[in-house]
Amino acid sequence: MRLPLKTEYACQVLAQLARTYAEDRVRQVEELAKLEELSPNYLVQILTKLRQAGLVISRRGKNGGYLLARHPDEISLAEIAIAMEGGDLIEASPGNGGASAKAVHDAWVRANDALHASCEGISLSELIPEDSDAGDWVI
Repeated sequence: MRLPLKTEYACQVLAQLARTYAEDRVRQVEELAKLEELSPNYLVQILTKLRQAGLVISRRGKNGGYLLARHPDEISLAEIAIAMEGGDLIEASPGNGGASAKAVHDAWVRANDALHASCEGISLSELIPEDSDAGDWVI
């Protein structure tokens, strides 16, 4: 299993937005893309999904950009992953009807439940970069 890059990048950009949540500061795509070394066009796609999931708010205009919709403590890793990928974190097929298909499927369902519970216990606040100077732009 591999974490999709879009989900990883979503966590990174949300961590940047979490850094300035208390300031109620709108962050521009170009700034966020530079900080996380991402393509601005690709980042817009990610931010659009996050906005649709209610995790970020977008503001239009000259000084427009993005900010978190809720406090970073209230956003879990599971919520981010589900916003980006939809559905279960581990998607198990119902199997081919073979003798062990049901047991294998049930095992993956239990693994998904355990992963989901674990990811629910990790908040966006835990992902905030430790370097407090990262991303402070002077214009």
